[in-house]
Amino acid sequence: MTSTAGTFRWGLAVHSESAYDQPQPQVLPEHGSLAGFRRLAVAAQTAIGVQTAWSLVLGATGGTRSTLFSVSLLLVPVLFFAPVVLFILWFRRCRLNVDRFGPGLQKYSAGWTIGAWFIPLAMWWIPRRIALDIWRITAPTASAWLINAWWAAWLAKTLGSLWISRISGNATGYSLFDMAAGLAAGALAILMIQQVTSHQEARLRATAQPVPPAPPAPAPHA
Repeated sequence: MTSTAGTFRWGLAVHSESAYDQPQPQVLPEHGSLAGFRRLAVAAQTAIGVQTAWSLVLGATGGTRSTLFSVSLLLVPVLFFAPVVLFILWFRRCRLNVDRFGPGLQKYSAGWTIGAWFIPLAMWWIPRRIALDIWRITAPTASAWLINAWWAAWLAKTLGSLWISRISGNATGYSLFDMAAGLAAGALAILMIQQVTSHQEARLRATAQPVPPAPPAPAPHA
């Protein structure tokens, strides 16, 4: 009986030690899983792509006076708000992620990734500063040209298109400038989301900690 119990304890000990030697799963990053982060990025990219394509087709067929606009009138709020909401959710998640590998380096809190877009004047500057901080903490050695290019295109699409529309008296709401700026802003936003998401995924995987295995069960008494 004693020999059997000793053999059991020895086998259990060997099993326990080998369990500690095996690669363990990693702790998921805070604020959600990596898979969820990627899905959010893809959803934002898809919504921006659909909205950009729809705007180009709408502009080419007559703008707000076209039959397409009348037929798709009920979809306009969805096509407009879906990219906005998904992008802001992705933007906030990126800001939260950098706290994992650059705590205390951000000037603006995560709340600003939402609120800054709705504050007059601040909306033309603060989101860019947040995006630059996110990028520089995420990829310290990489150039920030993509962030600046996206922001310039977005300003051209919003402020530039409004100004062109007023001075030209374009009643359709769409001009060649508006279409070109919209295409550039949409394409650069999709590319920026891809770059930031990929770099953050790599950093988050590198900073994840192994999950300690459960302690071995106590050996039964002989």
